[in-house]
Amino acid sequence: MQDYVDGESSARTVFRHSLMTFTSRIGIVLINIPTSILIARLLGADGQGTYISAVTFPALFAFLGLLGIDSSHTYLLSQKRYTIGQINGQGFLMTLAVSAVAVPSYLVFLRFYGGASDPALASVLRLATVLIPILLLKYLSVALLLGMHRIRWFNLANLMQAGLLLALMCVNLFVFHGGRRGALVAYVISELCVTGVAMLVARRELAGSRMFERPPPGMFRRSVVYGLQGHIGSVFVTFMYRFDMFLILSMVGLHTQGLYSIAVLLAEKLSHIPHSVQVVLFPRLSSLDQEEANQLTPRVTRNAFLLTLLAGAALYLLSRSLILLFYGEKFLPALGALRVLIPGVAMLSIAVVLSGYFSGRDRRIYQTIATAAAFGVNAGLCFLWIPDHGIEGAAWASTTAYTLQSALMLAFFTRLSGRGVLETVIIRREDLALYGGLVRRLLRRGGR
Repeated sequence: MQDYVDGESSARTVFRHSLMTFTSRIGIVLINIPTSILIARLLGADGQGTYISAVTFPALFAFLGLLGIDSSHTYLLSQKRYTIGQINGQGFLMTLAVSAVAVPSYLVFLRFYGGASDPALASVLRLATVLIPILLLKYLSVALLLGMHRIRWFNLANLMQAGLLLALMCVNLFVFHGGRRGALVAYVISELCVTGVAMLVARRELAGSRMFERPPPGMFRRSVVYGLQGHIGSVFVTFMYRFDMFLILSMVGLHTQGLYSIAVLLAEKLSHIPHSVQVVLFPRLSSLDQEEANQLTPRVTRNAFLLTLLAGAALYLLSRSLILLFYGEKFLPALGALRVLIPGVAMLSIAVVLSGYFSGRDRRIYQTIATAAAFGVNAGLCFLWIPDHGIEGAAWASTTAYTLQSALMLAFFTRLSGRGVLETVIIRREDLALYGGLVRRLLRRGGR
C-alpha cells in the first residue's frame, strides 16, 4: 500500500490522513452550507423538508439492502484477499440484485406511509426512486477507494460531488427555476461523481487488467458473513439518525420537519471530526496486529473526542448567530433543538471512532449490540417526547441515545482491549507532540 510505506508510525499515519480527510470535509462544509442556504431561503421550510425527505428516504432503502457488503469490500481488499476486478464484479451484481428488491419496496412504502399523503410531496418522493441504484453504486465506490487506501482520491471525489451539487443547484434555482424537483435532479447527478472518480482510480490501479471479473466461489458468503455482523448495527445507527425525521413529518408536519432538518444539518457538522478519523482508522486497523490496534485506538479516540468537544462548544456559542446569518429569522425556532443536539453529537464521537476498531478487528457484533440498544431508547423516547415537546423532544431523544451508544461501545472496547476508560477518553501530554509536529511542519512549509 503506497500510502503507508513511508516509515511513519501508525499514530502519525492515522493522524496525517485523518487531518487530510477532516480538511476536505471542512471544504465540503464550506460548499454545502451555501447549498443548504439556497434551498432553505428560496424554497422555504416546506421545500427544505421536501428535499430532505427525497434524499433521505431512498438512501435508507438502498443502505438496508447492502447487507454490509460495502464494508466487507473495504475489509477484504485491505487484506488483499480478492482483486479489484472481483470486488467490482460482485459490486455490480449486488447493485442489480438490491435494486430489484429495494425499488418496489420503496414504492410500496410510499403508498402506505402517512407522512407522504400530500400529493406534491408524494410526486417528488416517487421521482427520488432513481436514487436507489445510484446510491448503491456510490456506497460500493467509496468502499473500493478505502479498500485501496486511496484516501486522497476519496476526499477529492467527495469535494467534487459537493462542488458539482452547488453548481447544479444554482443553475436549477436561478436559471431554470426548477424548484423542488430540480433540486432533486441536481442531487441525483452530483451523486454519480463519486462513482466516476472511483472507476478512474481503479482503472489506473489495474494497469490493463480486467475492470470486472466474475466473483470466485465463496466470496459472496464471506462478504455477507463479515458484513452482517455490523450491518444490523449500522441499520440501527441509520434509523437512529433519521427515525426522528419520519416521526416529525408524520406527527407535526412538513414545515416543522424542515426546521428540524436545519438543526440536524448544523449539529452533524461536528461529526466530520470523528468520521474523518474512522474513515482512515478502519482500513488501517485491518492491516495491523491485535497489540498495535489496541495501542493505537485509545490515542486516536481521545484526540477525536477532545477536538469534537472544543468544536461543539464553539458551535453552541455561535448557534443563534449562525442560524440568523445563514437561514434567517424564520428558521430561528430550530435553535433549541440544535443546542440540545450538540452535546449528543460530541458524545457520539467516541462511538464513531470505536466503530472503526470493531470493524477493523472483525468484531462488528459489539457495534450492533450497542446501536440496537441505543435505537430502542431513541425510538421509545421519540414517541414519548415529540407529541409534547416537538423538535426539542426529538433532539433530547437523540442526545440520550447517542450517549448510551458511546458508553456501551466504550465498555466493550475496554473489555476486549484491556485498555482503561480514562486512557481512551482523556487527553495525555504525549498527544500534544502530534499537534506540535504538525505546527512545525506547517511553519516550515510557510517559510519555504
